[in-house]
Order: sequence, then C-alpha cells, then structure tokens
Amino acid sequence: MRKTIVSSVLALSLIVAPAFAGNPGQSDQSTQAGQHAGQCGGHHHNGFWNNVKKATKKVVKKTVKAVKKGYQAGKKAVVKTGDCIQNKVMDSGVAIKKAVTGKKCKTFVKGHYDKNGNHTKGHFRKVNGSGCCKR
Repeated sequence: MRKTIVSSVLALSLIVAPAFAGNPGQSDQSTQAGQHAGQCGGHHHNGFWNNVKKATKKVVKKTVKAVKKGYQAGKKAVVKTGDCIQNKVMDSGVAIKKAVTGKKCKTFVKGHYDKNGNHTKGHFRKVNGSGCCKR
C-alpha cells in the first residue's frame, strides 16, 4: 500500500513538474511571449466580442453624425422659412406706409446666412433717394 502511494506521487510529480518549470534558460516573460507567438504565428487575432464592440461603436458614431447633420439642416430650413415670412410681413408694412405717406425711407432686409454660416437677423435699411425726408 505504501509503495503504491509513493509510486503514484512520484509519477504525478514527474508529469506535473515540467508544466510548472517552463523552458530552462529563459525568463518568465520571454517564455510566455515565445509560447504565445509560436501558437498564434506572431499575429494576434481579435476576439468575437471585440469585433462586435468595434462594429457597434462605428455604427453609433455614424448614426449620431447623420442625426446631428439632419438636425442642423432642418433647423436651417426652419429659420429660412421664418425669415421669408417675416420679410413678407415687413415688406407689406413698408408698402402700406408708402401708400399712406408717399415716402419710402427704409426697406426691410431679409434674414440670411453669411458665407461663414452665421445667421444675420432681418433688419431695416435706409433707402437713399429723393422724397424720403419731410420738408
């Protein structure tokens, strides 16, 4: 019985010991790197979940960009429509004043976007011409 136990422990230690020992003459880091490079051929492949994560990030980023661009374009269209409505109202007011008084001293400039993309609000502009000022 004793011989069986001793022989089984000895056999087990001979089988398990090389697994813990590693390659003799190499440090721990180079052993792990060497074994890993030998198994994978020097190229590490991304895992499935890593690929899913990258793809999801890419789709979300693209969607956010599209939504943001669409929102800005929609906002610009709404502002332009508001500028057109305001321009018609103000122009009709100026036309009524001219019909009543016979003078057109100012005109309304419609709101617009300048070349830098900044919005300029609608405003009145003086008209230089005869028959504007009271005498």
